[in-house]
Amino acid sequence: MLAAPITSTLAVTWRQYVVWRKLLRSSIATNVLNPILFLFAFGFGLGRFIDSMQGVSYMAFVVPGMIGYAAMFAASFETTIGAFSRFYQQRNWDAVLSTPVKLRELLFGEVLWAALKAMISAVCVLVVGWLWGGIPSLSGALIALPIVFVAALGFASYGLVATSMAQGYEFFSYFFTFWVTPMFVFCGVFFEIDRFPIYIQAISWVLPMTHLIAIIRPLTVGLPVDMAMMAFHLGYSVALTIAAFAIAFLQIRRRMFD
Repeated sequence: MLAAPITSTLAVTWRQYVVWRKLLRSSIATNVLNPILFLFAFGFGLGRFIDSMQGVSYMAFVVPGMIGYAAMFAASFETTIGAFSRFYQQRNWDAVLSTPVKLRELLFGEVLWAALKAMISAVCVLVVGWLWGGIPSLSGALIALPIVFVAALGFASYGLVATSMAQGYEFFSYFFTFWVTPMFVFCGVFFEIDRFPIYIQAISWVLPMTHLIAIIRPLTVGLPVDMAMMAFHLGYSVALTIAAFAIAFLQIRRRMFD
């Protein structure tokens, strides 16, 4: 019973990969070099003025944040601009749905591909951060990668929600301004969250990026891990992911078939 849906989902993912190979250079520039440039600028730039944060070197502090950012940006971009182009402009989704692939399988394939693409960015940042001395615990960083993948599935699903509501590319300005940018600046990527006012801290803990970084930073730094808190952060992220995918599925089904 499960073989057909899984095969269909993987077929969609494979199709996106084949297309991506033709756009490899531009994709690397956007999804890999962009976060690495941020890592270099903040790690070495601010690192000259900030010796340590939360008891670790600033480079070690910022690398896990940039791993999370790289995954978030790549997954979000793929299921917004990329997915909307396939849905609205190229009508690729209509063509796929004329085959035995069902809408849920199509969307699962989109999310899975976006998460895999996000992992390419995250791993590249991890390797560069390790070479620059920003990964005190390489084993911990490797353990963190499956958690980053789970979070990337969430980031991809949030992007699909935006795509389900978009009537044009301009709509994504709201998504990137009010969703992606706050996760970049307020969720502990570059600074401790408790440096912000209380109301900003409250917003930060609603956003999934904060929970991702709260898990992976202790792992990459080599600090003791509170398993109960890790389970809470991961559970919160998974719950948001399920809710977002369900909303996106219902919205897109209504737009395409009602």
